[in-house]
Amino acid sequence: MNNSITISITFSFKGDTFTPSLKIDLDAMMKRWNGAMIGNELESIYPHLAASINIDTYSYAYEVMQASEPEFSEPTGLAEKHLKETHFNFQTFYDDWLYHKNLLIIQEIAESRLGITELDQQPKLRDALFEALEAGRKVQ
Repeated sequence: MNNSITISITFSFKGDTFTPSLKIDLDAMMKRWNGAMIGNELESIYPHLAASINIDTYSYAYEVMQASEPEFSEPTGLAEKHLKETHFNFQTFYDDWLYHKNLLIIQEIAESRLGITELDQQPKLRDALFEALEAGRKVQ
């Protein structure tokens, strides 16, 4: 699934108004972070926004941008249900993204090993396979 969202920040500095905007590939971001940046996700996005309007990350303009409220829009895929007005919840998106990623893994197993193509029709089996997947990760 292709999951993306657009972030933009409007701020004024020395009488000029800036509105940097950036489309974020959430799939690539989640894979790269592996959940480690949740809660600090904007720290990795701000430098890219600044670069899009040629602002140095060691400038007062950058600090003003960081202090301004980001707005999110144009969600695609799973991101759609995690956007409320202009606020995006990275934590709930990550949880949902990870669930769907793991669901694909166990669906492949259920189909190849058990011939089950509709795993949602067998919730007990689906839940057991999820538990097995999590248990296997804890062992590593």
